[in-house]
Amino acid sequence: MTKEYLLVIDAGTTGLRTIIYDSSGNQISLAYQEYSSKFPSPVMVEQDAMDWWKATKETSARAFKAKDITPEHVIAICVTNQRETIVPVDENGIPLHNAIVWQDRRTIEECEWINNKIGIDTINRITGLTIDPYFSASKIMWLKKHKPEIFKKTHKILLVHDYLEMKLTDVYITDWSNASRTMLFDIGKNEWSKQLTEKLEIPIEIMPKAVPSAQKIGEVTKQVEKETSFVAGTPVISGGGDQQCAAVGLGVINTGRVKITTGTGSFILAHLDSLIRDEKRRVVTSCHAVPGKYVLEASMFTTGSVLRYCRDTFGDAEKQEAEKKGLDPYDILTAEANDAPVGSGGVIVIPHFMGVGAPYWNSLSRGVILGLTLGHDKKYIVRAILEGVSLEIKKNLEVFNELMPSSIAEVRITGGATRSDLWNQIQADVYGIPVIKGLTEETTALGAAILASVGTSLYKNIQEASDAMSKLSPKIMPNKKNHEKYLDLLKIHKQVYEILDSNGIYEKLSSYST
Repeated sequence: MTKEYLLVIDAGTTGLRTIIYDSSGNQISLAYQEYSSKFPSPVMVEQDAMDWWKATKETSARAFKAKDITPEHVIAICVTNQRETIVPVDENGIPLHNAIVWQDRRTIEECEWINNKIGIDTINRITGLTIDPYFSASKIMWLKKHKPEIFKKTHKILLVHDYLEMKLTDVYITDWSNASRTMLFDIGKNEWSKQLTEKLEIPIEIMPKAVPSAQKIGEVTKQVEKETSFVAGTPVISGGGDQQCAAVGLGVINTGRVKITTGTGSFILAHLDSLIRDEKRRVVTSCHAVPGKYVLEASMFTTGSVLRYCRDTFGDAEKQEAEKKGLDPYDILTAEANDAPVGSGGVIVIPHFMGVGAPYWNSLSRGVILGLTLGHDKKYIVRAILEGVSLEIKKNLEVFNELMPSSIAEVRITGGATRSDLWNQIQADVYGIPVIKGLTEETTALGAAILASVGTSLYKNIQEASDAMSKLSPKIMPNKKNHEKYLDLLKIHKQVYEILDSNGIYEKLSSYST
């Protein structure tokens, strides 16, 4: 029987993975390569787009070689990516400038101009987003203002997904899920907004054609076959943004399901069958990688990174013990936290260590550790971090429940945080609903593989493909008594933030920042 493989290119912020799957969603081979970011100033973050292509060529060759897979057996290629990052290219697809990465904060002035010229309400109504340097439009405006000679030569503005699929096929496209993160896309019409592009004086023709995910957009060219391990004629399928693809990989393609990915930060997505916007702009709305569907999305910037801060600042003993025993220091820290009670003995942590995203969107907010006594040791603080992050996520889940037509029935989790059984149980207890862990941390790539399988007609639709390919653990059920305690603790968390914010404490502290 002929083997059929799906190849996924997962281009993240720090590196790129090529992962090969079989038709049942089993990971057959993986190769990874990092690339560097450049920092022209403290607020600027750039990458060389050619590094993405070099990493694609090298990781794909290694992935084929590792398992002795014949490239002819790959029936489809699909790309998923870090979102919002842009690169201008000329008519030959050659980058004209370093890519401006989603983390870049150089465009505060452009965002202020957008707010004054168009207004946040109009932006939210058309795009589902808020105004922030995070999104792509202000980056394009910066290029036009500060690099006019480059902008004049620009044939297309591409996202990472778009650039890699262009390199494979010579076709200039993006997909709806990525386009909806640019602050230029009308998510109600699934097309570039003429109103916004005209007001921002961005020529609409420099944006690539926007198509649904899971659609064949071209084939690997003969030129690419000469310089890579890929075979000419291999179908290339439109992919999606990393967070939307992770939702697909976890089966968050039905009403009542939510995806939470917790690594450095946390990204929370809820599936929507129809378009819903948050008029209070606490959370944003984007297009799903499931064509015609949407997601509510909340981005939290410092969650897992707070636990890393604890490890690096206070965890020398755990790191030494881990090295001796061949363990992960996080496992030792969370094992210690398991000995602390629910509520961490009255210690609370508000994890705003680099400001806060959803639902507050306050760049001046800072982290809080409150309730310490001389009787509290490290285990209380570590548990308070795990609880604090979960309570912060719970705030966003409450916003989702307020906006959605039906309540959240279950939460599906992925990311580095899911390695901790304690943290997984704390999440279930805080949310008060079942939590289901993805059995692979590569859920983003698995979601892209699902899209590829539909685009090449291996499965007839995303639901069928997800049922066959998604890998999930048994449900983790909440403890009712613990949930009631956490609801009380949630009130305290909210009160602490509101008191500090309403009294201008964060603003006063910011004057001491260096």
